[in-house]
Amino acid sequence: MDEATLQIVFAIVCIIGVIFTVVLSMLAFAVPFVGVFGGLVWLIKKQAKEARAVRLAARSWHSTMSKVIKSRVEVSGGEFTSISPYVQYEYQVNNVSYSYDQIRAGDKFFASHTTRQSYNMIDKYPLGMEVEVFYNPDDPAEAALAR
Repeated sequence: MDEATLQIVFAIVCIIGVIFTVVLSMLAFAVPFVGVFGGLVWLIKKQAKEARAVRLAARSWHSTMSKVIKSRVEVSGGEFTSISPYVQYEYQVNNVSYSYDQIRAGDKFFASHTTRQSYNMIDKYPLGMEVEVFYNPDDPAEAALAR
């Protein structure tokens, strides 16, 4: 092989090496990103599915009267704040007292409220109000103010 041919072969090997390095670098970034993103999508779908199942089951829950013992808007976060309603209520089933804070059946799995919705929820369930609560007859400690 003459020197010109060797230089062409060397240039081709270098180009292939650069392409290979770029592709590996892209994969090194893309694979973890796809894994994390895919995991988050799976988790959100799973939580939404469980929430739907509880809401469906809650249609047959029993009801009793309860009293709102805490009603407030909770703010969390730093630069990006999150505002959510918090309502705690007490109720009795078969002479046993319970206290719970789930507003809508299934919210413990998946809940999202705008700021306005959060304040409206607190207005709907003020401190001291007597309100109907729906409880799981198989586990009376699980309840919700709305099905």
